[in-house]
Amino acid sequence: MAFSFHFFYKKKDIRCQQPGEDLLFQGRFEEAIPCFERVLDKNPGDLHALSGIALCLEHLGRYEESIRVCDRILGIDHRNSDALFEKALCLEKLGRWNEAISWYRQDLAISAEAPDVNVGIGRCLGRLGKHGEAIAWFDQALALNRSYLDAWVGRGDALLHLKHWQDALLCYEKALELDPQNTEIWVPVGICEKQLGHFEQAIACFDRAIDCNPRDSRAWFEKGLCLAGWRRNEEAVSAYEHALTLDPRCGPAYYEKGYCFEILGDEDRAAANYEKARSLGCSTYRSRVQYRIIDGYSFY
Repeated sequence: MAFSFHFFYKKKDIRCQQPGEDLLFQGRFEEAIPCFERVLDKNPGDLHALSGIALCLEHLGRYEESIRVCDRILGIDHRNSDALFEKALCLEKLGRWNEAISWYRQDLAISAEAPDVNVGIGRCLGRLGKHGEAIAWFDQALALNRSYLDAWVGRGDALLHLKHWQDALLCYEKALELDPQNTEIWVPVGICEKQLGHFEQAIACFDRAIDCNPRDSRAWFEKGLCLAGWRRNEEAVSAYEHALTLDPRCGPAYYEKGYCFEILGDEDRAAANYEKARSLGCSTYRSRVQYRIIDGYSFY
């Protein structure tokens, strides 16, 4: 997700604010805030220092506080693009999608050629389930910058939700060309490969994600689905157990584990896992396993 660091490349009082900026760029956000506050002691209306504090608070997950600082900036300069963007970003992170879109649009009216704003609107529309509309915003961002990583990832995510597996895969592959170290992309790439029937490639993708982050419960869960679809139920159970160790309230993982036990003929353990899934709100859940076809037969 983009951050508005570009503000700090604008004209500034190097003598007063350099320590805060250095700490900000080093990721030492708690230490940076007092530096910016000392600038405000001398000049309470210093927009640069206020923006520094807003950024630090956002990175610390203190989104409501960051929004209040953005409002203070906008009270001084209602057309401050950085404050508009930062407020929208914090609202997005708080899950207040419609409000975020409204503030992104206000920023867009000022910064018409800002691909990060288009991407922000696209992400929010995606979270609202409006994936078709989201794609149009990601396309606008890519028209401004074909190398914008977040736009390719966002477009891929939208296509994934629309079940356009091949098109989504092409977007993720472009994102990986731009950033080969972006480990978060391997799980959706694996999902696309699995849905296209490429089970070997899918498992390799999930393993790549797990190698990069062994605590990625989603990667373990999706790997379990893939293994189950390949009729490797014992291995699938192990993958689901890894997922549940990381996320003990994952009802679908309990259900899928029960489904594996049912196929393996272990009715007691199947029933116990189905019951646990129901207790976690998965009473209407249905297995997501898609069986691999071998010589025209699925066997299940």
